[in-house]
Amino acid sequence: MPKYRLNPININSITEFGRVRGNRAGEIRNTYMVKFTGADTNTNKEINELRKYLKSEMKQGRIYYKYLDSPDINSDCMEQKRAYETFISTCHLDTALVRQNNISENELIEAVKEMQKLLQKYKKNISDTIEKNIMVKLLYWLEDNFSDIKINGDKNIKVVTENIQKESEIYFFIFLNLLGMDVCLLQYSKDISVMDEYYYTKKLGDFYEGKMIYEPDEPAENHQIQQPTDIKTNGMNAAPVNTGDERKMVTISLASTRRKDRDSKTKAVSVSSAATPVNNQTNTGASSSENTQIPAVNVSRDRELSYVELARLSTSIVMIAVFDNRKKLLGTGSGIMIGRDGFILTNNHVIRGGYYFEVRIEDDERIYETNEVIKYHHHLDLAIIRISRVLNPLRLYNGKEGLVRGQKVVAIGSPLGLFNSVSDGIISGFRNIDNVDMIQFSAPTSPGSSGGAVLNMYGEVIGISTAGFSEGQNINLAVPYDAVYNFTKSFIR
Repeated sequence: MPKYRLNPININSITEFGRVRGNRAGEIRNTYMVKFTGADTNTNKEINELRKYLKSEMKQGRIYYKYLDSPDINSDCMEQKRAYETFISTCHLDTALVRQNNISENELIEAVKEMQKLLQKYKKNISDTIEKNIMVKLLYWLEDNFSDIKINGDKNIKVVTENIQKESEIYFFIFLNLLGMDVCLLQYSKDISVMDEYYYTKKLGDFYEGKMIYEPDEPAENHQIQQPTDIKTNGMNAAPVNTGDERKMVTISLASTRRKDRDSKTKAVSVSSAATPVNNQTNTGASSSENTQIPAVNVSRDRELSYVELARLSTSIVMIAVFDNRKKLLGTGSGIMIGRDGFILTNNHVIRGGYYFEVRIEDDERIYETNEVIKYHHHLDLAIIRISRVLNPLRLYNGKEGLVRGQKVVAIGSPLGLFNSVSDGIISGFRNIDNVDMIQFSAPTSPGSSGGAVLNMYGEVIGISTAGFSEGQNINLAVPYDAVYNFTKSFIR
């Protein structure tokens, strides 16, 4: 089993990270972990050169390379919990990667032990429960992202990520380094100070508020690349590309659709004009409705509710205030009660970057403070937080009849901090953005509405308000009920 020596030399440029190799001398192998903060005039070019070089090296079999987004959690992690609990009691670690011979048990155990030491060193008075929760999350992310390769110290593995904002994510990339991987953190937009003494940090310049423009892997002939909109730009940035194709594509920056109050990191996405339905009815969701069986609820649906009756459901919708570690208010958003045991659904972009949250509930004078993020999904833009209170969750639409354009809806949220405002409109259409099906609706929303409920006239949640176009009137988007159900089903009770 190899031993690792971290950063025998300091890496001072982004392209240098790609070319340096962790050579072995006997049982000792050099590894590298470097964080680049800020950006200069060459940063965008160097990142493109790094990506191109690492892809070429992997294609030729010299290295293995992964460019990772912020890791997500899409399960209850029960397998990893059982494996870690068994490790604590028996010192054996039986995970899927070990069983598949993707990594030796001894090497994984050594990395886990080293990670435990680091957590105890840098997080003073850490409890066994918090340590367990962190390690379970790291084991889950390891299996989720590296089940396709062997982690044995023989092959150089390069991992690159950008603009990490959560402590647990930093822990994950340190964990990867403890397993012998070289890690590069590109913090050009913002930084987080966690275990800084562990890795080498190189400041390139001031923080850059825009988006890096990444070159395509293999540019197609006559293919026009659309530059993403800067996050401070209002409106939709769209341009046709590849005009010789019948299915014309446009590029839309989600910076122009997500609400500016809580969104500081969005990438450009592609939207097909063919996503508009050809008839008046459609199935919606991130996955096919045929594969999403939402249990029916034994509640009468003999009539549609009045707007007054629907407004009373606002007691199951909350306002979320997001704070940093200096107790500075970063912004506000909305959330939906989805589980009796304190579970609240919101958008990932609402809570992202927050240190703790204050939750306000209608008809309850108490403000509930929490830092418990149970689950999140970057691509679907969904997250679940938890407070210490028994809740009265809203019913989720079961999708039996299908949604249609022109169907009346009601949106409830806290736009501009105006607690639990109610507005009405219709379903305007069904769109696919970045391979996520979304409901377009016309009920007015504003910054702060993100995470709020979009209800049908029976008081059932058909979607979670997520985005809106700042140029244009009442063009808003919601993540649909089936994607919500798949994300929340283990918490609904």
